[in-house]
Amino acid sequence: MPADRFAVRPHGVRWLVIVDGLDEVASPDDRKLILNNLAREIRPHGAFRLLITSRPLPQDELTPLRDQPSLGFYTLTGFDSVQQLAFAERWFAAQGVDDPAPEARAFLEEVGHAGLGEVLRVPLLTTIAAAHRSRNPRAPLPRGRVALYEQFLADVATARESADAVDKAFRSRWERRGQGRLAQWLLDHRDRLVTHLARIRTTSASAPLLDAAVRWLATTLPADLAWPDGAGEELGQFLMQSGALVHDHGELFFLHLSFAEFLAARDEAARIPADFPDLDDWAVEIRSPSSRNRVLFTFAVWARRPGHDVTLVVRHLLAGDLDHRIMALRLITSGVRLGEALEEAVIERVVDLGHDSDHLDRYHGRGRQVLRELSQLRGNRRLAATLRRIAETDGLDASLRIGAAAAYAEVASLSEGVALLQDFGRRLPVEGSLECCRELEALAPAETEFRARLLSDVLAAPTASSWSRLTAAEELAALGRTDGLAEFACSVLAGSEENGGTLKRAGQFWFELEGPSAAPRVRAAVAGRTRTRDWANAALAHVLFLFGLVEEALPLLAHTIENSADDESIDDVVHGWLDQEGEKAADGLVELLRGYEVWNSDGRPSIAMDLAGAGYRRQAAEVVRLSLHDPAPDTRHNLGLEAMALIRALGPESADEVLGWLDRNRATTGSYAIALRDLTETGAKAGNLLPLARRLLCHPGSTHSEFTSAARVLLRFVPENACAEVLAALRDRPYGGPTLRAALLPLLAEYGEAAAVRTLGQELLADPGLVDRELQAVVTAWLTVEGREAAAEVVNRVRTAVRLTADQAVSLATLLTAEGQPDAAAPFWCQVTTDPETGVETRWRAIQELLASGNAAPAEQALRTALAASPAAGEVLLLRRLLAWVCPPTGSV
Repeated sequence: MPADRFAVRPHGVRWLVIVDGLDEVASPDDRKLILNNLAREIRPHGAFRLLITSRPLPQDELTPLRDQPSLGFYTLTGFDSVQQLAFAERWFAAQGVDDPAPEARAFLEEVGHAGLGEVLRVPLLTTIAAAHRSRNPRAPLPRGRVALYEQFLADVATARESADAVDKAFRSRWERRGQGRLAQWLLDHRDRLVTHLARIRTTSASAPLLDAAVRWLATTLPADLAWPDGAGEELGQFLMQSGALVHDHGELFFLHLSFAEFLAARDEAARIPADFPDLDDWAVEIRSPSSRNRVLFTFAVWARRPGHDVTLVVRHLLAGDLDHRIMALRLITSGVRLGEALEEAVIERVVDLGHDSDHLDRYHGRGRQVLRELSQLRGNRRLAATLRRIAETDGLDASLRIGAAAAYAEVASLSEGVALLQDFGRRLPVEGSLECCRELEALAPAETEFRARLLSDVLAAPTASSWSRLTAAEELAALGRTDGLAEFACSVLAGSEENGGTLKRAGQFWFELEGPSAAPRVRAAVAGRTRTRDWANAALAHVLFLFGLVEEALPLLAHTIENSADDESIDDVVHGWLDQEGEKAADGLVELLRGYEVWNSDGRPSIAMDLAGAGYRRQAAEVVRLSLHDPAPDTRHNLGLEAMALIRALGPESADEVLGWLDRNRATTGSYAIALRDLTETGAKAGNLLPLARRLLCHPGSTHSEFTSAARVLLRFVPENACAEVLAALRDRPYGGPTLRAALLPLLAEYGEAAAVRTLGQELLADPGLVDRELQAVVTAWLTVEGREAAAEVVNRVRTAVRLTADQAVSLATLLTAEGQPDAAAPFWCQVTTDPETGVETRWRAIQELLASGNAAPAEQALRTALAASPAAGEVLLLRRLLAWVCPPTGSV
């Protein structure tokens, strides 16, 4: 797909770009690169709207997104008890059960006793458990997460009605081609191949699995067998019969990432000896939320193998921080049998929320997470007693006591836990009462009377904040108890409340209750206020516009704009007026802004953006020009946003005007870059873009991203001279050599500038300060211009030019493996395997990669060469263990 396909808005509207499963990018460095690139595209009025989905990631990885004012973070909630019951009833009804309600309740009760309650918050896993019950109506549910995955994978492998027939037809088809032995070998080794693909999937999200399968066959099949060229589609269909994979349009995917994680963990656990070397390294992985699932599966499967003592892992985890102790608890809830004494030891340490090593400032609010985890241990009497004691102890944090009561309801007695919560609801302050209501809704959704009384008490409490009372009012409305709620909303608008968010919420709630018919009372409520400060004006204008009271809202809108309120408030009132009166409002805004005086910050460019976004382009351009003609000395501060607004209003025809304003005001490179980017997005032609690009390219202070964006324009529109012009500008810059060269490499490679790519790459490799990302940029760019078949030559060139550190070797090996070049990666993995300064876990991983890619011979040679060098005794022992894995001694037991 052309790189500039998304540069232009389709029909004037923004692209919606969905980045799904960011956590499935295995490398933290790759995720960081992706997040940094995405962060550069996040802007309120850009060409893209981004929706990014991910399982939890380390918070420091999200730093590029944290300071984006137009970005929100949301957490998807799993199934609650009401939704689980609704799902179960619908499931069993679809299976033809005459009375699905009792069946659903019995199923969920068994779910709890099997330790699957938390697992079944995930819709996919709920479906797995329900499907197992339907296939095996008389069999008990698997106990714990590990057993559930094992049973599911066993089920899906045999669930297809025609599975045996499909396998038989596959064998017959290949027998007719004279390759029956190949077909039988594949049937015998399908599970092994699927496991290999699972390991590929958990280490590289981008590696095409079907290509990986073909490569595995090329290195694993017996010497007298060969997989035929061009039969990839048939291989994909064959692998789909495993049940864990989906084959669609030439692509192979795992049904869910967690299935790949489980299969890879099962394989990993089988390779880990009983003394579990490098347990420290595995425990470190727990700190990364995106790794925890794989670590849990590995620990759990390892612990279930004969001769393995789970105490080794559990004690190591209990010596760690809260994340590690929760992992020990999850081993229990995943179905690993620890024995009563060790289980009690784990529970006691997890429930100790005063543990000094946890640095409670870091773990603020995590006590509730611990209680949710503990709630999965149904029927544990000792835990039940501890939870009840926490719930009944005065002086503890109210939220913690409520969480303990809710957990007690799950672990011991629903009725007694509900009674505790009801008692708290009567005695605790308002915030505690609301929290009790939320827990009661989850535990006993049908019992609405008590919650309604409690919410009514909160609503009537004179000491409660308006925000808390609004929460109570909204929950009462959800229960169908609406008497007096409109009057309450009216009292908030008419009273002394000054918080803009609260006033907006009250107005919206009233509108939801009664709609436009309440407009006369809204007018009276706002008019009757005795005092309204600046920051409440915008909220009240929003409410008045919502009810169609334009004349009453306009003075408040004017006050908001003239007093330079925050951008969000200004946007809010501008959109409110435009929604009500359209073009009349747009013209009115232009007139209002003719007398605008800037005293704090200039809101006109933002208003122009709102007008252009709503389709009022003429008015938007007028507002921008009012701002541009302002003689105030602060004009340069707004030039980027003004350029953006004028381009948004007039499109490519604004190019000359924008360039003139930027030149006359000696704009910063940032403003030129904004103009170049936005004109490109509008579909501007070469004549509009090249002057801007050359100003950025020749400016000594342009940033690397600005320089490369300018270079891209030249390469796109004047390809015959662009490369020479870009390189000349690069060499004229006073600073930024190696880093900028690395940033340019992928761009030059994309446009096929092979000579320049080789030259810049060689310059980078000669730099004694070469860092990993620059090294990776060189290898990637060289592979792009020279082709995949040149991978071995590229590797030799790099190894000749640079004395690689072990970390750099790991970096390149990982890159090449992800790019589908395992043979080219082999020399680097061999270096890692024999480097005594490299961590043991990394060296084991290198051996795994070499064996998986069929490179056992070079691995053996590297290990024997290292042994011949007479290393230290400890190193000799490790090298021999690695060698024994590569070449198991014959006759060993």
